[in-house]
Amino acid sequence: MKKIALIIFTFSGIYRGLAQFPVKTFDSAKAFLQGIENHQAFKKDAPDSQVKAAIRLFPNPAKNRVEIELIGFAPGPVKIQLIDDNGKLVKEEQRLIFNGHEIIVLMFSEKPGLYSLWLRQREKILKNKLIIQ
Repeated sequence: MKKIALIIFTFSGIYRGLAQFPVKTFDSAKAFLQGIENHQAFKKDAPDSQVKAAIRLFPNPAKNRVEIELIGFAPGPVKIQLIDDNGKLVKEEQRLIFNGHEIIVLMFSEKPGLYSLWLRQREKILKNKLIIQ
């Protein structure tokens, strides 16, 4: 049944990849990551220290969905925090990424206004402003 649902989601364009699932859906994320890091397709030419980490948001301003492009991140969990203009944490998620350049889709239903989007991975902390219409 799961395979049929996966095929339907894949062909309908809803399924965007494993990076879209929260980390808690994997039984052993660490073992999974160790397995893919050894795979040739996931090896990087440049070490993480040579690639500067960056994020891009689009669309910005957004209504209820934003795509976050990650550049220069290591495989592993990334914490995403949405903070309003008063400094209150309104949404927090943890996602699993597989390589240094990915796009994560974040869905939300927040009031219009100015927000900060924070991404944290180990020692990397990046933030960007997000306008919600």
